[in-house]
Amino acid sequence: LDICNQDLINKLFAEHEFDTVIHGAGVASVDYAQTHYAESLESNLIGTLNITAACRRKGVHLVYVSTNAVFDGAQAPYAEDHAVNPVNKYGQIKVQCEKLVTETLENYTTVRPILMYGWNHPACRQNPATWILEKLRAGEKIRLVTDVSENPLYNRQCGEALWEIVKKKPRGVMHLAGGEAVNRYEFGLRLAKIFGLDKALISPVDSSYFPTIAPRPKNTTFATPRMERDLGMRPLTVDEGLALMKAHAR
Repeated sequence: LDICNQDLINKLFAEHEFDTVIHGAGVASVDYAQTHYAESLESNLIGTLNITAACRRKGVHLVYVSTNAVFDGAQAPYAEDHAVNPVNKYGQIKVQCEKLVTETLENYTTVRPILMYGWNHPACRQNPATWILEKLRAGEKIRLVTDVSENPLYNRQCGEALWEIVKKKPRGVMHLAGGEAVNRYEFGLRLAKIFGLDKALISPVDSSYFPTIAPRPKNTTFATPRMERDLGMRPLTVDEGLALMKAHAR
């Protein structure tokens, strides 16, 4: 349903009883939000307002899915209590949504997954791993940046973390990330090695090579103390995550 339609949200909550709602809906493309700000703001802010209002009335625990884009990349690694300072419009929108959740709900967990990779649903947009795989398997040359770094998160581990949050309901903000920081070029090389593809097709560039995309924070690597302590989860290294992805190959 359209989360911006309050009547449909209210109807859904009237017809069903929820223990927890995981809210990950809304425009989530950094570049799209940069050039379609009004639509992206409406999708995220109004949609989140409708969902938080319904959760508040029903006493439902909300898991709000935010982003590493709330940070400027100047003070990594980022802990949950670091001050936010986004460098693009998508990050600005998500900061507003986080504030909305914090100031209107008592029972909530705001999760900030960092760059995710893994097999995606065919109807969903690709992630860095599937995009790189598609290009390398087709023998195409690609360019990956060396000046943007994260600790990438394998999507299955993110899913496992979300279910632990559903069960344990920790309050506040929690960072979800992998156990190893790499730049996008390094990630591509590691993927090529794990999947047995030609790494010579990958060339290193810096972000200035792509002048039309929205600005990205240079290093939003996360510290993950709550993920490890509260959820009892050890963040996977890049090689461990990519190996699991290969093991579940489609």
